[in-house]
Amino acid sequence: MTELSIWTARRSVTIAAPPRRVYQLVADIDRWPALFGAVRAVEHLGVDATGERLRLWGTVGGRTGSWLSSRAANPKRLQVRFRHESVLPPLVSLGGLWLVVPKGGGSHVELAHYFRVVDDSPAEASRLEQVIAATSGTLLASLREAAEGRWLPLAQPVEVMPA
Repeated sequence: MTELSIWTARRSVTIAAPPRRVYQLVADIDRWPALFGAVRAVEHLGVDATGERLRLWGTVGGRTGSWLSSRAANPKRLQVRFRHESVLPPLVSLGGLWLVVPKGGGSHVELAHYFRVVDDSPAEASRLEQVIAATSGTLLASLREAAEGRWLPLAQPVEVMPA
């Protein structure tokens, strides 16, 4: 059996804010519904030695729904790795990395996604890369606005939506 190709979608942004502040916004998943319009709610499902499991509700690529995700935050490296445990076809798997790197007096943030598609279809991979790129661009723009102080998410209770 042939192994499917790993496709990559990467987007980045430079932010005029300290790396630690930027990382804290990325790592604080409870603020995501206030920070990122695509994320509506987050439910914590558990923590183990490798990270945490979450259910997120939101809209991606015009699809509204929920997905299970595992993530591992590394404050020393200013990175958060994630993997979606449940994906819908044409995806076979999806994971990625948020990486914050000091740059001058600010930060450079990369959001990378790694995915596999059904039948290793280049057409589907290209379409999904465009969807992921658009979503990533929106997430990074919101992150920059919040980190640079043009918009600060308010502390608010996290609303848990039924599965």
